[in-house]
Amino acid sequence: MAVAKSYENYKFIGEPYERDGKMYVIVKGDCKRCGGSGHYSMNASGDTTCYRCGGSGIEKMEVRWYTDKQRAQLDRAAEKRAAAKAVKVEERRIRFSPKNAFGFGTDEYITLYKGDENKIKDFFLSFTIDEEGHRAAWYNNIFHWFTPSKIKFDKELPEGITPIKLTWDEVRDKDDPEGLQTKCNEFVAKYVGGLLFDQSKSEYQGEKNEWLEKVVTVKKNIALDGRYGLSHMHIMEDEEGNEYVWTTASKDIEERTVLNMRMKVKDHQEYRNVKQTVVYYCKVK
Repeated sequence: MAVAKSYENYKFIGEPYERDGKMYVIVKGDCKRCGGSGHYSMNASGDTTCYRCGGSGIEKMEVRWYTDKQRAQLDRAAEKRAAAKAVKVEERRIRFSPKNAFGFGTDEYITLYKGDENKIKDFFLSFTIDEEGHRAAWYNNIFHWFTPSKIKFDKELPEGITPIKLTWDEVRDKDDPEGLQTKCNEFVAKYVGGLLFDQSKSEYQGEKNEWLEKVVTVKKNIALDGRYGLSHMHIMEDEEGNEYVWTTASKDIEERTVLNMRMKVKDHQEYRNVKQTVVYYCKVK
């Protein structure tokens, strides 16, 4: 005779008894609500009281008392449920693995799109491919706009947008025995960037904390509404084509403005195949 497996470690109080043709027993153990702390939360913080055990941390309950045959049936049923759950977990793991989540699927490729991203976005948002409203292309920060292999897309692309086939073998982790994982995001993003964005002639300028004096033109002014209010990211280019990034809340400089500027090098970064020099403490002469 035994109780259910979840109560095996509880202490029995008294002897089993019969009611309505079934056997029961009273057990005592740590409260399942508070884990034995007696408080509302498991970390016992604050002056709280668990409503289930009344603050004692111990609960008593009446549970079924099974014959060996009944208990064996329970165990078999539990094993069957666990096996079914394991199958579902495995299916979900494979389904949401990078290979399938990113749309490579059984055909093992996706289609990237090279060109002006705003133009690509407007094109793919202008129509759907079925009655359920699905679109022909997805977007993320690694692959940008892309079409999974399961979507057979045959519409004519606007001028200036070029499709590029990216195979799974180009980005998969060769050390993964199951063949479901990509290489690290940094590698994949850089590899995809090399396909989608032309190499710039921009080079890093100066060393960190070095002062520079340059004549630059503001190419872009991007408004950023952040935690501390509105700021502006100025993308600037000097006469040799080197690119600089200056983010400030104190200036809002119009695009195409030419500046004679003294600035301090903060960092170097690469964005979409463009080497950028991040600057601060900028002073316009």
